Amino acid sequence: MYELSEAEFHREVDRILDRLEHALDDCGLDIDMEQDNGHLQIHLNDGPRLVLGRQPASRELWLATPETTLHFGFEPGQGWQHDGGDESLGELLGRLLSEFSGEDIELQVED
Repeated sequence: MYELSEAEFHREVDRILDRLEHALDDCGLDIDMEQDNGHLQIHLNDGPRLVLGRQPASRELWLATPETTLHFGFEPGQGWQHDGGDESLGELLGRLLSEFSGEDIELQVED
């Protein structure tokens, strides 16, 4: 993964969390969100809670699900990529929300 400076890391995390919040507002699901101190909590009504959090020491974003914690690193031109596969944060989060809700969810968050 590409090594961001601390300032770049915080800027990119703030940017993707804002984009995710807007994309989630537009996706049509009945969810509640709260963004605080670099964390975005997503509560699916009648479903699980997901938490996206910044990890400054490793320059990663972590997505905590009921089953596991997924790690994402930043790649220029690709955005936040899952370190265990080839999905972007938006793609993987959309897939998880689709599985939890039973609806087809696509999140448009990358440039």
